[in-house]
Amino acid sequence: MERKDRINELRQRLANLTDAERKTLQDKGIIATVEGRPLSLHNTLLLYLQLTSRTPSIVGGYRQWRKAGRQVNKGEHGAVIFFPVGDKDDDGEIIEAQAFYTAVVFDITQTSKIEGENKASEGEGPAGSEAIPALAGATPV
Repeated sequence: MERKDRINELRQRLANLTDAERKTLQDKGIIATVEGRPLSLHNTLLLYLQLTSRTPSIVGGYRQWRKAGRQVNKGEHGAVIFFPVGDKDDDGEIIEAQAFYTAVVFDITQTSKIEGENKASEGEGPAGSEAIPALAGATPV
């Protein structure tokens, strides 16, 4: 199945959720990014629909996990989320979304600590860096 078809199928599944199904997924809790930002309810529900064999808790793109001193395990498949692109305010928050793109993210259970590397002390990890967007493999929607 092509990526575009998969994304359209996910949109359809999300739109067709009953109120009870939506509530059940919401009750699992909001998922955070590796930088500590909470995902939107829309993206949280998308992840719960895709990652049925695990309960996601913390997610990030491949490069985000590398910067956090973790490596995505070989053979793992990520899940698709949407992120807005547009003008930002002084705090770096999107004022108004001009478009949405997709990104692939991985749950922390799909990663392993990189042995022998201490990214945070080198100024490359979350403690020593700015938040980085999950743009690896992004495609316009």
